[in-house]
Amino acid sequence: MSHKNDAVNNLSKLFSPVRITMMSNLFSTGSPKYSSKTANLTGNERQIKDGCADIYNAIQKWTKTNREGTETITDMANIRISLLLESGEENVEKPDSSSELQKLESLCEELATCVQKLKKLVLKMKTVESKFHGVNNLSQYRNDSDVVFQTWSAKDFASAAEEITAMYQKEWKLKHSIYENICHAISRDSVMFYTSAWVHQPYIQERAELLLQSMLNETGHVS
Repeated sequence: MSHKNDAVNNLSKLFSPVRITMMSNLFSTGSPKYSSKTANLTGNERQIKDGCADIYNAIQKWTKTNREGTETITDMANIRISLLLESGEENVEKPDSSSELQKLESLCEELATCVQKLKKLVLKMKTVESKFHGVNNLSQYRNDSDVVFQTWSAKDFASAAEEITAMYQKEWKLKHSIYENICHAISRDSVMFYTSAWVHQPYIQERAELLLQSMLNETGHVS
């Protein structure tokens, strides 16, 4: 139980709710533009503001789903390790372990559901990225490179969405690989490696949070 709590606590520290602060602009391309938070936005501004909210919501759901996956994979790791002999012959399972194997199979199904949810969230981010690129292409076609909200152009939003999506897409591929392999791991070290990789999410860099905070600040979702 302590291992499970430690894993969840570590995850909470790494991926706490986004802290919104005033930040220097990552893609400043022009003079600041005033944009009322309460105005009824239309056209490109509405698409971009809604898209930024969609990315934020997707990341919040990812964090929640990943935490659930951490609990599941920790239970899986405990069972898997208990099925391996401590004599050094780790690839031999203990006798009379049918109940544990059934539990492990059930947990594998839970993890599969978790991985599928994460995939849908990545696809949502990908949709927003495509939308932003479309807005940017239209702006370029019209020779309109002005800032959309405060200091960012449509191209800046597209670049930020693309960078964030790329991180989460790589992370999803890693998690899918973990799901495919952890149930068949034949050593304690392998089991612990897969569990650690799931918790620490190596492909999601701190820059993802920085970009998200800046996008929300630019569009007036926060101040």
